Amino acid sequence: MKLEELFEQTHKLPTIPRVVQELIDSFSRDDVDIESVAKKIALDQVITAKVLRLANSAHFGASRLVGSVNEAVIVLGFNTVRTLVVASGVTGAFVSIPGFDRKSFWERSFKVANTARVFAKAAKYNGEIAFASGMIHNIGEMMIHIVAPEIAVKIDRFVESGGNRVLLEDNNIGFDYVMVGEELARRWNFPEEIQAAIKYQNDPQAQPQPNKLTALLHLAIWLEARDAGDAITEWPAGTLEILGITPEQALALWETAKSEPNGLEEILA
Repeated sequence: MKLEELFEQTHKLPTIPRVVQELIDSFSRDDVDIESVAKKIALDQVITAKVLRLANSAHFGASRLVGSVNEAVIVLGFNTVRTLVVASGVTGAFVSIPGFDRKSFWERSFKVANTARVFAKAAKYNGEIAFASGMIHNIGEMMIHIVAPEIAVKIDRFVESGGNRVLLEDNNIGFDYVMVGEELARRWNFPEEIQAAIKYQNDPQAQPQPNKLTALLHLAIWLEARDAGDAITEWPAGTLEILGITPEQALALWETAKSEPNGLEEILA
């Protein structure tokens, strides 16, 4: 199968609500009409219900009961609400797939996203863009389960035994989850910097001009793939230098990321 053939199967492609698409577009803009966007969010009852449930959860610690999207923007801030809406829209775009643990998949994705956001703050980079990149970094894996479920399940088993997912997918399907994820991010109009971060997530040194977002994503994936008890004695080549973070700072940030819940678990309920 060729990558183009996958995306020709339009009946299988996930779609996201228009307001989510607008919020994704807004990552690249500073002139966002927040009031207008809040009104559009409120028109989607499913997303509004999820956002309000999250806004009133213990994690976000609202000082008072949040009863509308406008109130959520006032209490939590536009950037946080945007993240909640995009997360709701993207996760809701994918239905249950036989043989695929959807909840576990998103929990892992949110962990990578949260780690990227924690490190982004220290690196003086936009935390919400870092979070969005982490959230969809391996979305191509789910897409492959949709279009080639039997092969995908077999590949999962080999990966659990130590196999390399990219090589296994390239050899058995003709493309891999990184390529699919980059193309889906392009079709969903995520900013080009997020598309590039997905493309180079496993090899940031191959990027013509390595940048902070790619380094953040690569580092977050690397950290989340480690066994919890393993001591870190060295870091992925070049990442800390790009981020302007010392090894000592990185260790402290990793401890923060591990202990800090992302607050999005309820979105999967």
